[in-house]
Amino acid sequence: MKINKRNILWIFVLVQLTVLSQNRINSPYSYYGLGDLRGRNVNNVSQSMGGISIGYSNPRHVNPNNPASYGIFDSTFFVFETGIKAEAGTLNSLYNAENSSSVTLSYILMGFPVTKWWKTSLGLLPFSEIGYNIDITVDMSQYNFTNIVNNLDGEGRINQVYWGNAFKVSNNFRVGANINYTFGQGSFKSLIYFADSINILGTRTVRDINLHDFVYDFGAQYDIHFSENKMLTLGAIYAPAVNAKATRSTLGKTLFGGYQDVDYDKDTIFYFPDEEGSVVIPMRTGFGMTYHQKGIWMAGFDFEFQQWEKFKSFGVSDSISNTWKVSLGGQYTPVHTTLSPLFKKMTYRAGLHYGLSYLTLRGQQLNEFGISIGTEFPVRKSRTTINLSAEYRSRGTTDFGLLRESFINFTLGLSINEKWFYKRRYK
Repeated sequence: MKINKRNILWIFVLVQLTVLSQNRINSPYSYYGLGDLRGRNVNNVSQSMGGISIGYSNPRHVNPNNPASYGIFDSTFFVFETGIKAEAGTLNSLYNAENSSSVTLSYILMGFPVTKWWKTSLGLLPFSEIGYNIDITVDMSQYNFTNIVNNLDGEGRINQVYWGNAFKVSNNFRVGANINYTFGQGSFKSLIYFADSINILGTRTVRDINLHDFVYDFGAQYDIHFSENKMLTLGAIYAPAVNAKATRSTLGKTLFGGYQDVDYDKDTIFYFPDEEGSVVIPMRTGFGMTYHQKGIWMAGFDFEFQQWEKFKSFGVSDSISNTWKVSLGGQYTPVHTTLSPLFKKMTYRAGLHYGLSYLTLRGQQLNEFGISIGTEFPVRKSRTTINLSAEYRSRGTTDFGLLRESFINFTLGLSINEKWFYKRRYK
């Protein structure tokens, strides 16, 4: 087993960039449900093709959205992938706009063979993010009274550590399953104060929810060969609903002040520590397909559905509905030789997606749209590749007094393939 020292350097650089730059998102819509959902098709390769992943498999890339895809890992290679995402967002209403930015570690994935018919994968994925700070002012001038301000602030992140396994049933059929440990915390604060008076008591409520339980998902893929180089892959996924264990702590206090974070506590109104409960993560299913000519091009589509109307947190529903998403995408690699220039050795990708988010506000279910491009190029004298992608996505509308969010995401990904599992013929 030989490890390329340059690969270790690449990983170190990516981790340092993330640690130095990380901050939270800014999305008022993350107030609802479980926050801003990230999905399982977070791999740079999948993102740059509009998110297609259910019918996609590649021996040099890890695809956690369909665990059956692990079944085509090379029997002698170890695959490691990681990436960081930089996001710039704009929040628009009819009257103004607000900008935000964040940089986060996007994923850590690895895959390797156990036997010729059994392949496995481990990884860390984001599940959702929470980040918002909203001021709601109630004009009380008609009552000859001071204005009331309600400041809502939330932050948090839910992650998943998974262990996935794929089994080769036949040369063309494979099945797989992921065991996902879902964990994380959301902190939700509400501060009500009187902006024009320091003598009237305000109220602060802090609610922390900690989620920690196992979630499972399953997948299958089947290859149909039309010729030696052309193949259609069909895929399907299913994740049953889970009542995930959770704990909740709630603290309420009265206070003086509140304006510009200047305040001091007066009395504790209530305190409920470590309440046991559950959060319903609803059923998810989908299907997809890819058609490709080996080593040259590939095109595919996905359809995903999740039953979010069944969502409850500690027995309480929210303003969310069932979701669906359609993704289209593909990639192209020019025909080349080892002496070809770099641009001919690169793989070019593009895609788009459209669907309905789980947010239903003022009688409107908010839609989501995204378009993406990306490229992959090899690192000289190694099996490592660098993946770059850019995505524009939008959610919501400025009609009906709502907000439209627009994001531009840039992801830098690293894919390392090392030949670990082989026997030496000579000593």
